[in-house]
Amino acid sequence: MKRYHTLMILVVASLLLVSGCNKDKDNARVGTFFGGTEGVSIEFEKVAPPTQFEQDDSVSVKTVLKNKGEFDLQTGKAKARIFGVNLNNFGLTSEYKGTDGSLRARGEFSEQGGEQVIDFGNARYNQVVVNSQDFTMRARVCYPYQTKGLINVCITPLVAKESDESVCSIEGEKIKEGDVSSAPVQITAVTEEIRGSNQIRFNLEIQNLGKGAVFSPDTTCEGTEEGSTRVSNANKVEVDILNPSEVQCDFRTSDLTSTGIVELTAGKAVLSCFTTARDSYEDKLNIRLNYVYVDETSVPITIFESTKK
Repeated sequence: MKRYHTLMILVVASLLLVSGCNKDKDNARVGTFFGGTEGVSIEFEKVAPPTQFEQDDSVSVKTVLKNKGEFDLQTGKAKARIFGVNLNNFGLTSEYKGTDGSLRARGEFSEQGGEQVIDFGNARYNQVVVNSQDFTMRARVCYPYQTKGLINVCITPLVAKESDESVCSIEGEKIKEGDVSSAPVQITAVTEEIRGSNQIRFNLEIQNLGKGAVFSPDTTCEGTEEGSTRVSNANKVEVDILNPSEVQCDFRTSDLTSTGIVELTAGKAVLSCFTTARDSYEDKLNIRLNYVYVDETSVPITIFESTKK
């Protein structure tokens, strides 16, 4: 019996060890970045507000912001506001409030990312309630964000390709797992082709894969909700090519340059960029996408007629 118990303990220990190893493997970073489509999430803190309370009750309203992506946000850069109900009736402000601390990105030393609570004070419904009334309270988060890409590409002239002297291949999809940082706006495809004798063309596909809305990086949080500003700045992303330094892109609204704005149509845009290949070599296509992102959450609440007479 004693040997049986010892054997069972060893079996359980082995299973726990294997489970722990698999968990570590699942969370392991394969390439430069962890990758993913998450940025800053927002949710109401538990029971703030509670889903049910009486008319005379004063209840706390708080949101929790979590940075699940791979871009650091300094104190106050991520903002939130309450909406979806008549805020005057609840004694709440309609203004955006920023975080009191920074929101660290997910990384080597913080695999879960940073977290901040924004306190909107206490809410108390000041209208008459007969029996009960149902509402949906909503919260919106607004934050500037950046997607980073470090992608292996092949720079080679036509003569090197045709003479089998090229040190790399321009064929196929260039993005591999871990090449793009976790963020709601993603670089989803990079392909290459040779044009003429020594021109390399990069075709970049950019998509909004998050659940929220994207705006040009110079948009204020208030501007994302103002009619004309919202329309003119919506679905726009700034693309910045840092390397190779000779790469120029066709942004349509400007001359060929390494930095400009692309507009997403149905959540997607394709950008063509060019460089000249004087020799055959491998390089890193270093890309930054800059934008403002807006997302939402909600909680149902029921307010009961006061029992206090």
